[in-house]
Amino acid sequence: MSTIIILAPIIIGSWPTIAPAVIGAAAALGFVVRKTANELKEEEHTQIETVELELEKSSVAAQNLAGMNEMVLEKDNVQLRVRTDEMNRCVICATGGKSKGELAEIAEEFKGKLNQVFVYNKVMTELKNKGFNVTNQEVLSDQSIKINVRHIE
Repeated sequence: MSTIIILAPIIIGSWPTIAPAVIGAAAALGFVVRKTANELKEEEHTQIETVELELEKSSVAAQNLAGMNEMVLEKDNVQLRVRTDEMNRCVICATGGKSKGELAEIAEEFKGKLNQVFVYNKVMTELKNKGFNVTNQEVLSDQSIKINVRHIE
């Protein structure tokens, strides 16, 4: 018996839940974590172009700790800031020495990978919690992930 599940990307959680997905997506796309929000307060940035995207259907639980809701990633003179906005939505801001179109492409690619890593982490956690064992998994040519599981009885 087999089942195919297609997961729609909805990111809802606290910043500590989302941060590992940000780091995973960054690593998958070759970005490195540059600064946290606390380190950024000491710097001023002047960039040529900026593009900002909101992750649709995202909600980040409000945090009591100030400065724990933003990460800065860098690759090839492009900086991505992943943060929560005033309405607790997850936002990606791309800045750097590239055109707005190129920055929008980079931000969209990162958004897709962030959604994938977040959903993957949630699925793997739920599978474990429900008593399933992963027997095989593979990344297909379209970057989708096929996971085979067996229920532990």
